[in-house]
Amino acid sequence: MDRRFDVLVQGNPFCDLTFTFADRETLPILGQEVYAGNFAINPGGIFNISAALTRLDLAVGMVTQLGNDIFSRFIAERMEEHGISRDLTDWVDAPLPVVTAGISFPHDRLFISYGPPTDGIPVAPVITEQLLDRYQVRVIFTHGEVGVDICRAARQRGILIYLDSNWNPPFLHSTRLRELLSEVDVFSPNLAEALEITGATEAEDALELLSELCPCVAIKLGPDGVLASAHGEVHRVPAIDVDAIETTGAGDNFNAGLIYGILHGYSFEHSLECATITGGLSTLVIGGSGGGYTMVDVERRRSTISVHENRAAD
Repeated sequence: MDRRFDVLVQGNPFCDLTFTFADRETLPILGQEVYAGNFAINPGGIFNISAALTRLDLAVGMVTQLGNDIFSRFIAERMEEHGISRDLTDWVDAPLPVVTAGISFPHDRLFISYGPPTDGIPVAPVITEQLLDRYQVRVIFTHGEVGVDICRAARQRGILIYLDSNWNPPFLHSTRLRELLSEVDVFSPNLAEALEITGATEAEDALELLSELCPCVAIKLGPDGVLASAHGEVHRVPAIDVDAIETTGAGDNFNAGLIYGILHGYSFEHSLECATITGGLSTLVIGGSGGGYTMVDVERRRSTISVHENRAAD
């Protein structure tokens, strides 16, 4: 009997090489060399949320393609270590290195990425209606790779569609994004993306405009937490207090926490609390998939938040 997947994701994971610096002034100019304060290698991209979800005891199916290169083998090893199923991995007898060098500061970062040419490479696998039925999926998470037709078919089956957006201005301004927003249940851009999509200058205005396109919107505000709306009700949840080391993948971990809360039947506001907890805890290590928190850690933090809220109400 096929296993069930709580969440289905689609895309090719990156191999992230993350270099950390104390401040921008330490970066070299052309012709010079500097040493980073710290360094880590982690799978990234779609792997970030997949790893975060499995840490929260959710079963993840990752529809992906890997090659015969050293980076693909590294990612496959980490999939096994994290308990991410490889049932939906398409193996190609060719090198498929997708690599990102991340230059990271305490509260911001920049990336340099490489993806190989796709000439002669089989088309990467995608989520299909057959997969939805075969694995009794509960949630589809996407950065926009999943087709509108699949989103529509999934919603007809009662599957929740969760959309995040990467910084890709052509996509952010595209009709495709608008079509997707009409079919998804939750949309969670960061603030820069929300402002770019709407043309607004303030988070509150962007939220109002996006809420006309999608029933639940959560705008990630980094160290300021999240501003969200669910069916017309606005929520603002602060970030948890942490001494951030590195913020790569914090948004992906936020998404995982929000999905976790929703699947556990929590209110949208309490689900947002889970999201700020997972997003915040992920910044205590280098790399978006390197976090060591568990479901127990999230619930312990959430209970502390609830206690503080009750005391404030008294």
